[in-house]
Amino acid sequence: MPRTTLEIDDRLLSEAKRVSGIRTTKKVVDEGLKMIIRQDKLKNAALQRGSALSELTHEELGLLRNNG
Repeated sequence: MPRTTLEIDDRLLSEAKRVSGIRTTKKVVDEGLKMIIRQDKLKNAALQRGSALSELTHEELGLLRNNG
């Protein structure tokens, strides 16, 4: 894996660690990237399935509602 240097807002990083319970910056960033990808997949699935949204979990529906 390539190394990347990032400037990350200290307050956002601290809050993300606090609310997630994740201790390391790398893991917090990895989880954030996974969430972005997951949200996009959920949005695309919802558009393709139309009325089949009932198949999504409560959490997935919440993500769509909050970020869609």
